[in-house]
Amino acid sequence: MRSDPLDLDDSIPAAAEQTPLTALDEDTIRLALAGGSVVEWSRLNFRSHDEVNGFLRLWGCDLVEQGWARERLRYLYNQAVEYLEEHVQLHFASEVRRPRDVRDAFLRASMRDRFSRYRIQYCAILKLVHVINHLEMQELRYQVAVREHDLIELANAKVLAAARRMREEGHPVLAFYGNRKTRPSVITKLLAKRESTAATVFDKLRFRVVTETRRDLVSTIGWLFRNLLPFPAVIPGESHNNLLTENELAAIQGVAAVPGLAPAPENPHTSGFRAINFVAGLPVRVYDLPRINTPKNRALLGEVVSVLTEFQVVDRATDVANETGESRHDLYKLRQMQRVYERLGRTMKAPVDGV
Repeated sequence: MRSDPLDLDDSIPAAAEQTPLTALDEDTIRLALAGGSVVEWSRLNFRSHDEVNGFLRLWGCDLVEQGWARERLRYLYNQAVEYLEEHVQLHFASEVRRPRDVRDAFLRASMRDRFSRYRIQYCAILKLVHVINHLEMQELRYQVAVREHDLIELANAKVLAAARRMREEGHPVLAFYGNRKTRPSVITKLLAKRESTAATVFDKLRFRVVTETRRDLVSTIGWLFRNLLPFPAVIPGESHNNLLTENELAAIQGVAAVPGLAPAPENPHTSGFRAINFVAGLPVRVYDLPRINTPKNRALLGEVVSVLTEFQVVDRATDVANETGESRHDLYKLRQMQRVYERLGRTMKAPVDGV
C-alpha cells in the first residue's frame, strides 16, 4: 500500500493475552466478513447496560459523560416507534413503546427465547433507530457544510489514536498503515470501474492492519469493533474475504461458520492478492472542527457524521506474499491503467507508471 501524508507504520509488540470473544463479538465478525446488514438480524447479543454504554459511546452518544445523550437516545427511539406505528401499522405493548430505560430495549432484543414477540418488536424498533440515526448523520453533515478533507483528517486522527492504543495494550498487531487516495488515484479508479461515480469509491481513506499470525485476524477484527467501529456501521455488500475459510473461522476461538462466507469474487486488477476487506462509516465528532458552532440542543441531530473508511486485515505471511509475484502493487496499478486505456478506446503499448 503506497504511502501518502496520512501514512502510519507503527510496530506493535505482541505481548498481551487476548480478550475472549463475546457472542456479540462473534456476530460482529460474521457481519464484517460477510458484508451483511444489521437490518436483517433477528436478535442482538448485549448482556449488560455497560455493554450497551460502550456500543453507544462508539456512536458518539456517551450516556455517562454527555448530559444530552440520554435525550438523544430517547428521541431516536420515539421517532422509530412513531414511524412503525403510523407508516407500517405495527402495534406495540406499552412497555415496548416506552421503556423506562432505552438501554433495556437492547437487552430485551437480546433475549435468548426461541420465539419472543417482544424481542421481535424491540429488534424492529432498534433497526429503525439505526436507519434514522444514519439519515440524521447525513443531515448534520449537510447542515454544518464541512469539507470532506476536514472529515477525513478527523477520521484519520481517530484511527491513529486507536492504533496507538492497540500498541499500548500489546495486541498482536505488527503494523498499522494508513493511506488516503490522491485525486488522480480517485479519477483513475473511477475510469477503471464499471460504476464510474464518486459515491462508489469507498477507499478514499483506508488502513491495512498486519497481524502476527492468521489466528490473530479474528481477535483483531473483534478489537476494532469493540474500540473503534460500531458494528452497524459496516457497509453491506462491500466486504471481501479470500483469506479466511469457513473452517478456519470456526476453529479460531470458537467462532461459528459464516453463512455465505464464500471467497470474494476475483478483482481483475488484484491477481493473487489475499486479504480481509470491509468498509465502515466511521463516526467522527464534527464539532471538533474549528469554526463549527455547537448547537444548543445536540439531542436533535447528535454530534457525529460518518466517514467511509476501508479496513484491510492480513497476517504477516500473507502480507509478504501479497508484495511478490502478480499481486505486487506496481503490477496492480499497471493492470488498472490497462483497463483505463481500454475504456478510453486506446491500446496500452508500454508500461505506465502507477498513479
